[in-house]
Amino acid sequence: MTESYNFEEEFNFIDDELPPRKRTQDMTETELLQRFKSFFTSSDRAMLQDCLFRIINREDGTGVLEILCPNAVVQHRLSRKSLKISNCINTCWGHIKLFSLCIKQNDQLLCKRFKHGGHLLKDS
Repeated sequence: MTESYNFEEEFNFIDDELPPRKRTQDMTETELLQRFKSFFTSSDRAMLQDCLFRIINREDGTGVLEILCPNAVVQHRLSRKSLKISNCINTCWGHIKLFSLCIKQNDQLLCKRFKHGGHLLKDS
């Protein structure tokens, strides 16, 4: 048994004992979305749980992640975390360059669009 405060004792891990890790290129979209959500705190994940997600692929090879929020309060709270969302997107998807936080109001989709670094685009 290893003493918890004995830092001089070596830990010998065999690679076969560790679970295999998938590369993001080999993950399905569902797995990538789960990975994306895993980077957030439990309270942020609870907000994201109520959202719907879709990826819109453009002709130029880039993509947009649209997050449909259940209401304006969730949209506002998530917009304050735009840098975190942007960074998490970059670790999961290489081709997504923009993301939108949307709400449905009066049968219209109202979106706030953000670019890399979590900066709000003015034309959205």
